[in-house]
Amino acid sequence: MIGAMAHSAPTPRRAPVDERRRGFPAWIWPVYVLLFGASVPWYLPGDAPLRIWLGLPHWVVISLAATAAVAVFTAFVVHRLWPEE
Repeated sequence: MIGAMAHSAPTPRRAPVDERRRGFPAWIWPVYVLLFGASVPWYLPGDAPLRIWLGLPHWVVISLAATAAVAVFTAFVVHRLWPEE
């Protein structure tokens, strides 16, 4: 009888493993890949004439803008989507 009473006591309910470890939404990772891919301007033709934007070569401006976009996106993810735990 004592064993039956021990098993009938209420136990705390645990959250399913999926809810506890759900992590970030899947769309975040492709956005990071695209932003980091844009930060290295490998897609520009190597024989293109050097253009000056804001006093810097155009590839530097592109790289800085993409790097700033990575920083802003990271701030968004941390502020809006970071788990509270």
